[in-house]
Amino acid sequence: MSLTLEKKTTRAIDEIRQIFGLSETRVARLFGVSRQAVDKWRTAGVPSIRVADVDRVLEIAHVFKRRLKAERIPQIVTTPAKGLNGNTVLEILERRGPEPI
Repeated sequence: MSLTLEKKTTRAIDEIRQIFGLSETRVARLFGVSRQAVDKWRTAGVPSIRVADVDRVLEIAHVFKRRLKAERIPQIVTTPAKGLNGNTVLEILERRGPEPI
């Protein structure tokens, strides 16, 4: 993985956290890893097998950011939605990854 890609994906983790208003523990749950793994991703870069997942979640975060008021996004992604069978956006991402969204 190139240094540029490592920096990009490291920033992506922080941007996802900021847009969705997540704790470090919740970011880890989002990707199905431990909080310590996310800390390692910040220092050593996101593993190449996880880069696509991080990029997709970041794309979703950017869609929310473009279409919604920033201060409402954390509430929206943690509120159960009828269109998601009573699940939250974050629950869907945690269970199925970014593809269904």
